[in-house]
Amino acid sequence: MKINNNVLGFIILVFIMLKGTDCKAQINDSIKFDNGFLYYHEYGSKNLPAIIVLTGGPGNHYNQLEEMALKMSSKYRCILLEQRGTGKSMPTPFDSTTVNIKLVTKDLKTLMDGLNLKKSIVLGHSWGGMLAMNFAAQYPEYVKHLILIAPGPHKDAKNGFDVLFANRTHTRSFEEEHRLKLLEKLIELNEADSLDIIESQKLSRRAYIYANPLPDSLFLKVNAKRNKKTMALLWNDIKKNFDVSQSLNNYK
Repeated sequence: MKINNNVLGFIILVFIMLKGTDCKAQINDSIKFDNGFLYYHEYGSKNLPAIIVLTGGPGNHYNQLEEMALKMSSKYRCILLEQRGTGKSMPTPFDSTTVNIKLVTKDLKTLMDGLNLKKSIVLGHSWGGMLAMNFAAQYPEYVKHLILIAPGPHKDAKNGFDVLFANRTHTRSFEEEHRLKLLEKLIELNEADSLDIIESQKLSRRAYIYANPLPDSLFLKVNAKRNKKTMALLWNDIKKNFDVSQSLNNYK
């Protein structure tokens, strides 16, 4: 049977494309935990050094750091976790007994045990940095390297975040701050439309970026869905109990 040259060429092209994307292949799977399933996403070959990537919030969707995981996947096996109370990793029941610092920290051990990882690089951004520090303090033998990107405070979290919120407010003009409060009120009353929600997100995110106005291309990269209930549950626990000023010495 003769094969048309164009068809043969197409088959070869598809094979080359698939072969070339081995290191970019994404795995989406889950691991059972006491209150449900813990979902995660993998990028890169399993033969590469493992790095667990933790997004901020608390309560942010995993895809906030997906582009970074994709870019690193040529050199690392990047494992991007849907933290407990975000995305599809929803516990039952969903309250302070199932969403707290102790359990979200233990989830990282559950993840590594489920993937047969004895040690891993752990990278955390913002709240993810706080979670990474707490994991290194509680389970130091599991952490090969600890990478913190603009982490939250390691102790006295309430005062640390009060300073952050004050600085964030002062980056906006009086008019921007007034507009943001108005939009947040509309959202709270379920009277905001999609454009109002996007405008409020842009005003909020702009405090973290030097550029003004915030370019759409950059906004799409830094903005992420957030589970507000998870944020509230963890925030209450953080204010009362988060302090790794001494326990982090367990990690060498």
